[in-house]
Amino acid sequence: MKINNFSRMKMQYDKEVDALYIKLSENKIVESEEKENNIVLDYDSEKNIVGIEILYFIKNHKQSIFPVFKEVEEAVWKSEIAG
Repeated sequence: MKINNFSRMKMQYDKEVDALYIKLSENKIVESEEKENNIVLDYDSEKNIVGIEILYFIKNHKQSIFPVFKEVEEAVWKSEIAG
């Protein structure tokens, strides 16, 4: 298993379900696996990681991942991107 090149990485946050999706590749997803509680990895046909979904992102991860997340959270909730 390997992670593809990050040059095409995209992130999307869905505030209605509090989920962050990190798309690492345009490759087709053929398998998904929950690796840890509320973290799902998507794989292509060659077992490369092509996406990462973090469920309950703000609720469970904002303080541990981003110590300054308060400013980011406010910007996300105010922006059109979050919708």
